Amino acid sequence: MPIKMLVMVRRRADLSPAEFRDGYENSHSRIAVKLFGHLWLSYRRNYLKTARNFFGDQSGIDVVGFDAVSEFVLRDEAAAEEMGRIAREHAEMLQKDEARWFDVSHCWKISCETIEEDLGAFA
Repeated sequence: MPIKMLVMVRRRADLSPAEFRDGYENSHSRIAVKLFGHLWLSYRRNYLKTARNFFGDQSGIDVVGFDAVSEFVLRDEAAAEEMGRIAREHAEMLQKDEARWFDVSHCWKISCETIEEDLGAFA
């Protein structure tokens, strides 16, 4: 059964949003694809722009506390275990690159149970 993961990241305070995005796209995500891409069914990165609370108040992403939310879907539990093994094997390199781009004390990796709505009835 596929496993969906969300990775919520905050950029380092000394990086502009453009610098952060460039680093994530051209460094960190390239490393991730090289190491783990064969284990994933999908991988996408979502860069936050503006935020509105449920009352319609708009604010910058700084209020939300994250600059990007990445999602990847692993094939199954065996792929998740293999990803953990590879991550441990390359921990020093991964942590070094993460420290270049992320405020690592405000980054989270979350496993999800996804319920998808069939919207075909509304078409």
